[in-house]
Amino acid sequence: MISKRSSDRIHTTLTDAILSDHHAPTSRAPQGKTLTFEGDFADHSLLLLEGWIALSKTLASGETQIIDVMLPGDFALVGTRIVPVAACTVEALSDIEYINIQPDKANGPDTASAHLREVLAASILTTQSRTSELLLRMGRGNAASRVAYALIEFHTRLQAVGRTDGNILEFPINQQKFGEFTGLTNVHVCRTLRRFEREGIIAHPDSRSIALTDMKALCTLADVDLDLFRDEILIRHPLHGVVD
Repeated sequence: MISKRSSDRIHTTLTDAILSDHHAPTSRAPQGKTLTFEGDFADHSLLLLEGWIALSKTLASGETQIIDVMLPGDFALVGTRIVPVAACTVEALSDIEYINIQPDKANGPDTASAHLREVLAASILTTQSRTSELLLRMGRGNAASRVAYALIEFHTRLQAVGRTDGNILEFPINQQKFGEFTGLTNVHVCRTLRRFEREGIIAHPDSRSIALTDMKALCTLADVDLDLFRDEILIRHPLHGVVD
């Protein structure tokens, strides 16, 4: 079982300002549930407390690309008051718990709303950073590079909120969804993961976890400088009131 202690501390800090000052209710949804479809009316942001969420775009032919994966503690703008339309479909990749934050809550004059806006701004920046990293590898990298990058990204983000056990991370998404994130077919995903396992780069402790047993090899395959990568995709400065 992956420890949640550090993440719970962060969630308490982030959500207390919303729950105590704005009385925002928490919601739950099962794996596979679509919260919002692309093109739907949406003027809110979302705070994910537990689980994984996919933000995706779909062609008329049905081909889907996952643009970003939300992990515990992530904020995302689903829509805004000025542009009240969902640019992406929001789907639960696992059982989730979340909070919808309405415009009047985020735009308030109080201190809690100001703190919330700071986090939203930082979240937008780090999301842009990791999206650009993925797009670089989708445009210039091969299958091994894309898969290695995705595994590094998930582990780095989960580790930052205390959701890893050493080199092990929970991995609740299937190969189809992983392919939609990396822009690969199921066959390519399966073949690449099997190759990594044969070469001792990854292991599968159980059906819902992956161990990154050779991070150096993954970084080489993905062409990632891990220290610089962490600096670019993680929010380094905590909210006011967070005690390390």
